[in-house]
Formats: sequence, C-alpha cells, structure tokens
Amino acid sequence: MEHKKAIAMEKRAIAVEIALQTHVLKACPEHGEIFCDDDVDPSSAFRLAVDLVKQHTPFVDEFQGDAHELTDLLSATIGAAPSCCPACASARVDQNSRLDQNRSAEQVMRAESRQELANAAASVRVFCRVGMS
Repeated sequence: MEHKKAIAMEKRAIAVEIALQTHVLKACPEHGEIFCDDDVDPSSAFRLAVDLVKQHTPFVDEFQGDAHELTDLLSATIGAAPSCCPACASARVDQNSRLDQNRSAEQVMRAESRQELANAAASVRVFCRVGMS
C-alpha cells in the first residue's frame, strides 16, 4: 500500500514538474505556492508529456509508456491548481478590506459634508426669503 502511495506521489510530482517547466504552473517567488498561469496555453505541457513518454525518457518511467495516464494526471493537476498564489490572494483580500473600510469612512465623511452643504444651502435659502420679506 505504501509503495502505491509513493508511486502516485512520484507520478504527481512528474506532472507538476512538466507543468512548471512549460510555465503552465508557476511558483510564487514570495511564498513558494504553486498556481496556474491562466495566460499560458497548456497545450505545450501536454505536448511535452506525450513526447517524453514516446521517447521513453527515464524521467517518466513511472508511467510505463502510458501517455494517456500522464496527460490525464497533468490535466487534473493543472485543473486543481489555484489561479493565483493563495497567500498573495489572502493578502490582497486583507488589503482590499482595509481599503474598503477607508473608502467607507471617506464616503460617510463625504455624505456628511454633502448633508452639511445641503443644510447650509437650505439655511441660505430661508435667510434670503426671510430677508427679502
């Protein structure tokens, strides 16, 4: 059982390495998290995988000549990867949350200012009507 797990992990590592080599998957330089670069055409990863199997490259020996198994695993690996670094994404969410809070405070201040201006304008109108009477 442990041997099968080790082989499965090795196969997944091969799929990840192929995707990294073709830049379909990238590693965040700051956090080391792997993510999918949606701007890169994944067909290059599939071509490389098939070529490696056809050429009997030792790197893919675990697949025993089964290119279909490798491309299926490659597809699953790419499909399961997040579209950006999860750590960077959560940092952006935290930052956006702070920005939203700042924006909300700014909007409240602007609304209060608009209300003060409206009140002042109303006072001026009342004063003008009273003064003119």
